[in-house]
Amino acid sequence: MSFLLRVETACANVVERAFAVAFPSAIEPVQIARKLVASFEAASAGRGVRHFKVRLNPADFARFATDREYLEGRWSAMLTRLAERSHVPQAPPSVTMLSDASIPAGTTAIAVEILPEPMRLALRVRKGVPPGAWLPLRGTLVVGREAGASLVLTDPRISRRHLEIVEGAGGLHFRDLGSSNGTLLNGERRSEGELHCGDLLQLGDSELSVDADELAGA
Repeated sequence: MSFLLRVETACANVVERAFAVAFPSAIEPVQIARKLVASFEAASAGRGVRHFKVRLNPADFARFATDREYLEGRWSAMLTRLAERSHVPQAPPSVTMLSDASIPAGTTAIAVEILPEPMRLALRVRKGVPPGAWLPLRGTLVVGREAGASLVLTDPRISRRHLEIVEGAGGLHFRDLGSSNGTLLNGERRSEGELHCGDLLQLGDSELSVDADELAGA
């Protein structure tokens, strides 16, 4: 049995058990999951994000509409696991369910769209110590004074674990970790928020800018 076939079988079994519990009287989500796996294997990996569009007849779409977010999340997670196990560098795939009157009831059509990879960002110390320090924003990071932080700042007005920055499928977000002096985003006091290129974070007497990571992919 080939590696991809073993992965497909394992993932299909996991998904089938999960959907059998959530949808005891319907098998369509499992059938869609299997077709997504086949479409994933047929679509070549490369630069860019593979976005899978699951097209359903309006009647089928309406039946799943209440659980749309759950289904899209589970299918996306399944394809992400496949991508990780393939050992081919690639961005995590995503799945969207759409209503399409041209699709016969009880069937589905899956289209694969290659989207540009999102801009990779980094955090730069614009004011503070160490000056000019550069931190690529990947995964989950902590900024603060403690030695184990992802970015250690020498600033007495910054807490040991001041804020957390998380890179996820929905973008880049930060959360103040209950710091003593708080966090400002573009001059406004915020406990959490979304980060974009050009944003400025102020922690104590330090300023951190969100910049494009010019070294990404180099």
